[in-house]
Amino acid sequence: MPDSTPRPHVMALLFDMDFKGPKDSLVFRHLDGRLFTKEEQAIARGATIEELQAAGAHVDNPDTEAEADEAIVKLAELLFKYVIPNRKVLIPFMTHEDMLEYGRLESIAVAGVETKD
Repeated sequence: MPDSTPRPHVMALLFDMDFKGPKDSLVFRHLDGRLFTKEEQAIARGATIEELQAAGAHVDNPDTEAEADEAIVKLAELLFKYVIPNRKVLIPFMTHEDMLEYGRLESIAVAGVETKD
């Protein structure tokens, strides 16, 4: 398991890194606009996720995002399993606008089920 302790020399460089710089550039820049040297580039590219996050950088993690999207769908499916048979219990908790939207959507759903039969 890799050491998760931020390395001081990496953190110092990341704190001086312009994360909002040009997105189309493959070269990182210092906050004052100077380009990173090749050595600094190597250090920045070798930074761990933990170091980047500690420096305040937004780090995209496609695996985590895909997993979160999948979890949202599965959570909705799980909740629907209980909500649909007990939907009348939810109505007192809805705002007036939500009740109107619920009624509209329920009518569409019921009409779609009836045409399939």
